[in-house]
Amino acid sequence: MSKLALLGGEPICRFERVELWEPDRERELALCRQIIEERAFSDTGHPIALEFERRFRDLVAGTEYVLPQCNGTSTLLAAYFAVGVGPGDEVLTPTYNWICSFGPATLLGARPVFCDIDPDTLCLDPADLERWLTERTRAICVPHLFGAVCDMEPILAFARRHGLAIVEDCAHSHGATYDGKRIGSLGDVGSFSMQGASPSGKPVAAGEGGVVGTSSRHCYERILAFGHLNRHNIAEELTEPPLNGLTRAGWAMVKLRPNNLALCIATVALDALEYRNRRVQENYDRLLALLADVPCLQPIRQYPKARNAGYYGHMRVLFRPEAAEGVSPERFQQAVQAEGASLAGRCYDGYHVTPPYDTGMPYYDDGRGPISPAQGYRPQRRGDLPNAERVIPNILAIPTMIDPPEGYIEAFAAAIRKVHDHVGELL
Repeated sequence: MSKLALLGGEPICRFERVELWEPDRERELALCRQIIEERAFSDTGHPIALEFERRFRDLVAGTEYVLPQCNGTSTLLAAYFAVGVGPGDEVLTPTYNWICSFGPATLLGARPVFCDIDPDTLCLDPADLERWLTERTRAICVPHLFGAVCDMEPILAFARRHGLAIVEDCAHSHGATYDGKRIGSLGDVGSFSMQGASPSGKPVAAGEGGVVGTSSRHCYERILAFGHLNRHNIAEELTEPPLNGLTRAGWAMVKLRPNNLALCIATVALDALEYRNRRVQENYDRLLALLADVPCLQPIRQYPKARNAGYYGHMRVLFRPEAAEGVSPERFQQAVQAEGASLAGRCYDGYHVTPPYDTGMPYYDDGRGPISPAQGYRPQRRGDLPNAERVIPNILAIPTMIDPPEGYIEAFAAAIRKVHDHVGELL
């Protein structure tokens, strides 16, 4: 092959557009027009809003209640409140994660405690939960990051054994399953984000939005009372004391409801979810088949009972420097990008070695806060989570592809192969 583009050669992957799939803009406009004409921006009982809730409940089959909210972070905040997370509690969560997954728990006064990951799947390692369990542990946050489904069976068994709640963060994994059951329906509460715009946003994108779901009536009423001020029928829905004391005026503590225009956009994204999930997996499998004999890239393993889906952002692979003459993942990524293929980096670092969690931080000027050293916060240290610390620096990411132009997958593979075959020139 020719000289590497990074070193002055010609790039091998030349495409003006790398994704041809587009959402149904006419349907988006029609639904939004209906809301605008009826001035129904905040009507939670509007047919479009109710139909979206019904369809999302069907998506998370086995979940009895779903409530749309203004964004995915707010649904996690409501989820932690629903399961009773509060001041002094601890929440177990993997260190390879996104801050909005566990950050809302700190707003309720709880602390995150980071666990190691399975180095082959990049998911929470169930075997590491016991090591970090204390008398203050209240819940486990289980993120199905980038559409990769966690090994739920041992996680659920651990939670039952110790009386812990499970909050599933499904922001990246709409439509995924474990043992035939939809992700978001296995724990006590499931949380979904709808950030961004299709096709590059969350799997069901609404600009900004989220959905929280549960089959627990108790959790459902706590979510209602927490964030659904003026929702239709809230006075009749709140039945448990002391929550039913709010029913006189349909009150709730705050308002986290979405705008109905967002639900219009999300409805159209939901229409195409099954197709997009199927096509992304097919194209990923095609690319991996073309790269099967490239030893420096190792696909992420999927648990036997898991069916990954959603695929927000990119599909993760592991880079093996020892199979690339010691070249760093950053250097390899840079060379592939120069060839015109959008290979990305790891995205998130391990939070146990990332500010402010590696040092602690007061939330208030007087030093108070759940992760304040003045109030007993003791950060975890480098070396505590060896799998994550070893693997995370070597994560690379292949973009999701729904309907790429003809020849793009082959050109993408050729770009990676070209860099691999010339990897010694990068030293």
